[in-house]
Amino acid sequence: MALRMVALNRIADGRWFARKVIPEDVRMAYQRLYGLRREAHLKLPADTPRHEAKVRLGEWEAEVETRLATLRAQRNGEGQPLTRINAIALAGRWYSWFVAQYENDPGPAKVWRELSDLFVWEVIRPEAPDSYEEDPRSDPHWDWAKEPEVREAVRPRVAEQARVATFLASEGIALNATAYALFVDSVSDNLLPAFSVLEKRANGDYSRDDNPGTFPEFKDGPTRPSGVSCWELFEAFVLAVKPAPKTVSRWRSVFDFFAF
Repeated sequence: MALRMVALNRIADGRWFARKVIPEDVRMAYQRLYGLRREAHLKLPADTPRHEAKVRLGEWEAEVETRLATLRAQRNGEGQPLTRINAIALAGRWYSWFVAQYENDPGPAKVWRELSDLFVWEVIRPEAPDSYEEDPRSDPHWDWAKEPEVREAVRPRVAEQARVATFLASEGIALNATAYALFVDSVSDNLLPAFSVLEKRANGDYSRDDNPGTFPEFKDGPTRPSGVSCWELFEAFVLAVKPAPKTVSRWRSVFDFFAF
């Protein structure tokens, strides 16, 4: 089924705005994970060019759709399971994907430094246990950050900062609840290294990144995808950007070639 694109409008202050209704069957779960119950909203700065706003709209809607598909798959027990080692391996794929999204044009280095600080001090640090507050020297390496209750508390913020839903959409994967938790926890362990390498790229340092080589190989192939497929993402791109017919035909032939 093709993605149904939502409307992209200008609001009174000039910003771009789009809304997407969250279906009733997953509202409670969506609210628990993402803090929204009835609608998901996209807001873009007023100076965002129209063509870029349409691309961002397509990506945002694909992300929301993947979240919805994943929640339904988890509820119905249909999502893909993962062993712990495969969760780490999938996080390795995420790491390479995330860095590749930005490294050719990473922007100011301070953006990645600020994101690192935000993750450490506003996502992880507030979850510190009372024992740490009483004596920070007792746990200088923040081992408490990997306790189950801390992991659970920070997963929604990690998933948002790491663009987990967009990554899973690009892979065509919907995970069951246990696999999703294992995967996001593995991503959490590698988010700061990803921010760090992008800060280096922003400073002009394009030396070899050895992090991808530290991940295990993904051994077990994925089950039949129940998330957003690559074809659906491509259709969303066509609807949003409206490229030339020749461009669409050329890329359709590429997808057909690899559809085996």
